[in-house]
Amino acid sequence: MSGGIARGRLTEERKAWRKNHPHGSVARPESLPDGTVNLMVWHYTIPSKAGTDWEGGFYPLTLNFTEDYPSKPSKCKLPHGFFPVLYGEGGVP
Repeated sequence: MSGGIARGRLTEERKAWRKNHPHGSVARPESLPDGTVNLMVWHYTIPSKAGTDWEGGFYPLTLNFTEDYPSKPSKCKLPHGFFPVLYGEGGVP
C-alpha cells in the first residue's frame, strides 16, 4: 500500500506549501479534465532572482512522483530545449 503513503505524504506537503512557500514560486498538482487532481504530477514555476540578467523570468518544471515516494525522489523535467545542459527529453542530469 505504498501508493497510499505517497499520496498521503503529497497531500500533507501540499497543505504545508499553501501555508509557507518561497515568494513568487508556484507549485500545483496536475489538473485532470474531470476536475480532479493528480497528486503524482506537479507543475512548478521558479521565479528568477532580482538583480540578475534573468530578472523577471519564470522557469517551469514538472515533478513526477512514483508510488515509492518519499523513499524514492521525484523526477524533475524542464521543457525541451529550455536549458542546453539537460538530457534531450528534458531530464535533469
